[in-house]
Amino acid sequence: MNDIEWWVWVIVVIVAVLIVFALVAAARRAGEGRRREKATGLREEARATQVEAQQTQAAAAAAMADAEEARLEADRLEQEASRANQTAAERVDEANRVDPDVTDEDPSPGDDSAR
Repeated sequence: MNDIEWWVWVIVVIVAVLIVFALVAAARRAGEGRRREKATGLREEARATQVEAQQTQAAAAAAMADAEEARLEADRLEQEASRANQTAAERVDEANRVDPDVTDEDPSPGDDSAR
């Protein structure tokens, strides 16, 4: 220590401490930058997921509307079929009343499947 003055050692220590602080600060800034990038990526993923969710909700609403339309059409066709069956039954009854070959015991003349 005789060769180098004590104040030189103090300066060397101060410079070393400043270098350590600078390295720590740089590492912290780099870490913050990585976290910011990660946060930005997560936000973009969230937006994309939200858009997908909205598209799925829209598709579900459209499918529900289509299903409701199909249900209404099925109800209409069922009513139409019921009316057609009723009309057919009335026509058969009328034909049986008009047909002189129909008796109360055999209301279906010409039906050879039972014979």
